[in-house]
Amino acid sequence: MNTRLKLARILSLLMFTTLSGASSSAFAQSAEYRMGYDQGFRDGISAAQQGRSERGERRRGGIEIEDAYYGVRGASCDLRDTLRRNAIDKRRIDITANNRLCGDPAPGQRKRLVVSYRCGGGPVLRSTAGEGEDMTISCR
Repeated sequence: MNTRLKLARILSLLMFTTLSGASSSAFAQSAEYRMGYDQGFRDGISAAQQGRSERGERRRGGIEIEDAYYGVRGASCDLRDTLRRNAIDKRRIDITANNRLCGDPAPGQRKRLVVSYRCGGGPVLRSTAGEGEDMTISCR
């Protein structure tokens, strides 16, 4: 074989190898980029569902029940757990102060619903409603 022909074949093979390596490297970078993008998307959805920001902080504005009771002084029922379950991922809840909340803790007496809550990490707010009245807790 002619020296020129051998040199041309070697150069062709060298170019083919170089281009193949470059394209597979670009493909690998593209695949890594896609995997990172997909993971970021999943993390964002998860953070939104948990009500937390990327830094793990509580989302500003969600209702956080601090204390809740229905009744009169010395005879009341604790509604914290019930209202906490109802407030998960919500910025507003409506409640009617009546004996359906937890029974009648003080028969024959006019009862009150008292709820202490926060909107995100803000200050503690307090809302009250007399028996039979509606209460709206809102973090808008």
